[in-house]
Amino acid sequence: MNEGTFDIFSGAPEEHGLWVEAVEGLSNARQRMGQIAAEERGKYFLFSRSSQSILTRMNGSPRAFGHPYGLHGVAL
Repeated sequence: MNEGTFDIFSGAPEEHGLWVEAVEGLSNARQRMGQIAAEERGKYFLFSRSSQSILTRMNGSPRAFGHPYGLHGVAL
């Protein structure tokens, strides 16, 4: 079953985020967004092409909120 393609953006959606990459499958997209956020500071969000909605937001920063990788994610 094809879950669809999901787009990862940096920045905030209300401020016209910048496209980073597209990933097939929701689980893969969430995992990849976590990898990107662990490597590079900033805000990220995951956009569903099929539902035209934002599914998850994540803030990547060193040791943010006590997480060892500095990640703070919110599923919407």
